[in-house]
Amino acid sequence: MKIFPLVVTGLFVLLAIGGFILFATFSAKGSSSSIGTVVIWGSVPPASMNALLEEIKKTTDIYNKVSYVQVPDAELSQKLVEAIASGSGPDLIILPEKDLISESTKLELIPYATISRRDFQDTFIQAGESFLAGNGSFGVPFSVDPLVMYWNRSLFADAGIAQPPTYWDEVADIAPRLTKATQNGTLQQSAVALGTWQNVTHAKEIFLTLLSQLGNPVITPNAQGGLSVTILDKPSAATVSPAESALRFYTEFADPTQSVYSWNSAQQPSHDAFTAGTLAIYFGYASELAQIRAANPNLNFDVALMPRIRGGGQGSYAAVSAFSIPRGSQNPSGAIAVAKAMTSASAQAVFANNANLPPIRRDTSPGKASDPYIVVFRNASLTAFAFLDPNPSATDVIFEHAVEAVTSGRLEVSAAVTTAAAELSALLGVQ
Repeated sequence: MKIFPLVVTGLFVLLAIGGFILFATFSAKGSSSSIGTVVIWGSVPPASMNALLEEIKKTTDIYNKVSYVQVPDAELSQKLVEAIASGSGPDLIILPEKDLISESTKLELIPYATISRRDFQDTFIQAGESFLAGNGSFGVPFSVDPLVMYWNRSLFADAGIAQPPTYWDEVADIAPRLTKATQNGTLQQSAVALGTWQNVTHAKEIFLTLLSQLGNPVITPNAQGGLSVTILDKPSAATVSPAESALRFYTEFADPTQSVYSWNSAQQPSHDAFTAGTLAIYFGYASELAQIRAANPNLNFDVALMPRIRGGGQGSYAAVSAFSIPRGSQNPSGAIAVAKAMTSASAQAVFANNANLPPIRRDTSPGKASDPYIVVFRNASLTAFAFLDPNPSATDVIFEHAVEAVTSGRLEVSAAVTTAAAELSALLGVQ
């Protein structure tokens, strides 16, 4: 295990001290006639946020000066830097967990005196805990969008398969029955899109799911306040690491010599293949349901939990966001009041219903409990995990290199994992 000596340790201490000062008057201000002006930035569609704002404003007028500005995720970081420098930044941002590490120096730490760790863990699902730090949290969890398994019911029925796979070994078992190719080997229908990278939608999230279920989180916080690279870790009695097992399993689906062969780099993106009806299993986000329906209204499909390791772990990657307070906020106490209001049980029910996503609170039922899809999404969210990503684009390239090194025959699986570990360590600045 290698340690990443982040300056985050000292930063957390400074932020914690500052946090107590910033939020010390929260209770008093929160009970006043108005919480003041609070500007929120985020990438959530305005329709969903407007419904949420209406919900928190309908019983009190203290939130009348709360406004929302939609900012694409790709532009948030640079705009935030510019806004903080000019003193015109927002009071709250909706921060994706994938950007937490890279953006943490721009955030105020919310001390546990304001929201205790116990209340945080009792209120929000486990995936939201990625925002917790030693002396507070970097945000109040707002949304969760878990990875799930979409499956084509018609293709399964044609192959004589009644149920979607529950375990990964079942995915391998049914792959030959769901894959069709011409005599010259051209794939006409695929069981599942695994084995390549560029044309597998959400390849990193799928690979991280395999790793997590095998017990390897890849990167974890350490006692020194930094990050540890754990991709090479393995149980003492194991002969191969979880990372090697995950990489070998993933790449076999693009190996023409394997019985599970069902995908290659010549295929169209997996999302498009699924909506076209030529891909039997697609791993996508819960939020993609409406897109899939719109792309092909005649597609006969259903949704299920991600496959899990037989006798091992379960759960899938989830995109998580939180209300975070950027440095330079003109109204931090008002911001935390708004964050609490917009993540209350009633507000979460409204947001979940409008966004067709499961609520991130443990005590909130899905708004459309009778909807068979939302029930699956809710169950997926309860076992979901988030990934501490130091640099989303860089880690994507690292994992892509590992996969391509194996599928091209350039490296053995063990060597590819070792190389990935070295690249992750270099990314984190570990010597």
